[in-house]
Amino acid sequence: MPSRRIFFLVATITLISLRAHGQVLSVAGGKTVRVATRHDYASVEINLPWRERIWGRQEWRLDLNQAFSASGFHDVNDVYLVSWAPNLILRWQHRADFYPYFQAGFGLALLSEDNFESEDNDPRHTGTTDMGSHGQFESSLALGVIRGRFGMRVKVYHYSNANLSSTNDGIDVAELGLSYRF
Repeated sequence: MPSRRIFFLVATITLISLRAHGQVLSVAGGKTVRVATRHDYASVEINLPWRERIWGRQEWRLDLNQAFSASGFHDVNDVYLVSWAPNLILRWQHRADFYPYFQAGFGLALLSEDNFESEDNDPRHTGTTDMGSHGQFESSLALGVIRGRFGMRVKVYHYSNANLSSTNDGIDVAELGLSYRF
C-alpha cells in the first residue's frame, strides 16, 4: 500500500529531524497548476545543511542545503512522490529575528504512478496527465521569511522527465509551506 510506505517515510524523517541540529522541517499544501489535471497536494520536507556560506557579500550569503521530501497528489488517483534536491538559499547574512530568503533547487524525484487522473470539469483539461516515467527531475523556486525558529514560504515546483521518455507532459505545483528550524 503506497500510503503506508509514505507514512513510514514521513515518520522516519520526522524522528531523524528531532535528533538533529540546524535542520528545517517543513509541511506544505497546494495544488497542481498549468496541467491537464487538477490535484490537491501535500508535502513534508526536511532541509539539511550541506555547506554553509559558499558565497557572501556584505548583507547577503548563499548556503547549500539538501532537501528530502515525501509528497502526495490526491484526486481520482493518488500519486506519491519522494525526492532529493540540492538547494541554494540566498538569505540575510546577519540573522536578525526576522529576515527574507530566496531558494532555488534542482534534483531527482520518483513517482508511484506515471499518470495523473482527475475529475476536473474544465473543458481545457483532458483529465489525464502522462508523465512518461516514474523517474522525474524536480526544479523549484521559493520565496520566504524566517522569524526566530519559524518560517513561511511560497514555492513552485516543476516535475518532468526532460524528454528522456517519449511522453513528457510534466506538472507544475504551487504550494504554501510552514517550517520549523531545529
